[in-house]
Amino acid sequence: MLADERTTHNNSLTLPSQVEALVVAPSRGAGRPLLTFLKQQGISVRTSDDAASAFEEALMYPPDVVIIDDRIGSPGPVELCQQLKGNVRTHFVPTILISLDGTRPFRLRALAAGADAVFTAATDPQERRTRLWALLRTRALHRRLDRKQREQGSEIVERRRWLAYLLHDLQGSVAALRANVDYLARFGPPESDARRVDFNGAVEDARTVFDQLMHSVRTVIDFDRAETGQLPVAPVPTHIGDLVRRVADELGRNPLAAVSVKLEIPLDEPPVPVDPELMRRVFANLIMHCARRFQGQTTVRLTAVDTGVKVWIGGQGSSPTSSEKTSMFEPFAQLGEKPVGYGLGLALARVVLELHRGHIWWEDVPGGGGAFALMLGGEAPGQARGPVGPMGAAGPGESIAGGAAEDADGSPSRE
Repeated sequence: MLADERTTHNNSLTLPSQVEALVVAPSRGAGRPLLTFLKQQGISVRTSDDAASAFEEALMYPPDVVIIDDRIGSPGPVELCQQLKGNVRTHFVPTILISLDGTRPFRLRALAAGADAVFTAATDPQERRTRLWALLRTRALHRRLDRKQREQGSEIVERRRWLAYLLHDLQGSVAALRANVDYLARFGPPESDARRVDFNGAVEDARTVFDQLMHSVRTVIDFDRAETGQLPVAPVPTHIGDLVRRVADELGRNPLAAVSVKLEIPLDEPPVPVDPELMRRVFANLIMHCARRFQGQTTVRLTAVDTGVKVWIGGQGSSPTSSEKTSMFEPFAQLGEKPVGYGLGLALARVVLELHRGHIWWEDVPGGGGAFALMLGGEAPGQARGPVGPMGAAGPGESIAGGAAEDADGSPSRE
């Protein structure tokens, strides 16, 4: 026997007794030479005398190798091999066919059915041993990999469950703290007291912090649900411009956000079917990202495209590098300008857009800067015909579809 027939450099098969073979032969007498050969190798053996019972046995207790004598009855050896290779539980179990004559047509049929080897009376005994143990090493390595993946999968599921419990508790705690702030706000100094202004400011700051924390928790929860296919989406016909105005107003009242949003929305903007709450959080994430990148100055522009809309969210300033553009929508993308791009906000935006059959990508604009481009309910990104100037063809303060440009408060822009 060759020195490395039964082992590999990592000892994937250290003991022959760990190996179990299933021998399918028409009778014990017919299979005796094969049983003797396997027992000489120290391999444990189970036997079956017909294809049907052998297939059931292999499904219930998958062996390390199946060896089929071609003299078994109907269904024949090739059909049994095909069944074993077509089942997910036995697909990777090495299958060897034994044929006395081993004619070329039979060997071709066996190999086409998925047989890993065909031994004939003319096959050299040493070649049989070497080929057998080569297949068993592969089987052992596959089992080890499969076991590792199952363990990792179980660990991931357990971590997800633990994270879900943690986020649920955190969400409840933040909501309780926010409710306590609202309750305490009722017992502040009277309006005539000079301390009332400072008290109101402290209450609003606390509310802002808890709202920001709740937004971050919701982002993590939504992304986890999206990855597991459990994120509910309830689309209704919605004017995107109304959603953007709402988000801009919320961020404008947030002293921690430090966002200045300029809105350019056409008067004839068509409604598109979206989940308003999910899309509201998407726009908040994108606007906040651009505010950090472009020092607070952000433009949101809508263009009517066929039955949908195209949305630009961006500004003038530094643009992402080529490598950043390919990774910025991945979870926890490591971008070049800290703290821009860390977290799950952009990844969640892409997932939500895909759930709405939409698209999101980054567009550079002449003169420096760029924008997130979103397509909702319209053409594919490569077919969209939006403005081509900085943030579009329209100049500052002009709309792109006949409508007047607006500031965050909804009034016409006076720039």
